[in-house]
Amino acid sequence: MNPFEEAMLSELLALMRAGVPVRGVHITVRELLSARMERGPLGPREVGDAVEATVRAACRLVRERDASGELVETVCRATIEVVRGHGGESARWLTEAMSVTYSVLDELARERAEEPAWRWIAGRLPYA
Repeated sequence: MNPFEEAMLSELLALMRAGVPVRGVHITVRELLSARMERGPLGPREVGDAVEATVRAACRLVRERDASGELVETVCRATIEVVRGHGGESARWLTEAMSVTYSVLDELARERAEEPAWRWIAGRLPYA
């Protein structure tokens, strides 16, 4: 697990424990990912890695702490909005960010095949 994923996991866990509403989780994820993207010159690979780390952190909470699917959907939507709304060069990487998001969700769906909701979440995400 990379340091950004660890930081995101820690933050999401704290929000979950505090009972922060969905809107607060959404805003926090947007702010953390935006700050990560603004830290330095990023290419498509770095943006994809940041998105993947964010979505993986939410999925880990589902696996390890029985977080709800709503948390994963909220995190996925927030990450996609950040990449789309960041503008400039990084907006071109939206397709890659979407691909990474779907890939992580598919991984979770395979692990939790008995719970069909995970594929449903991927179907509800906005397209690039």
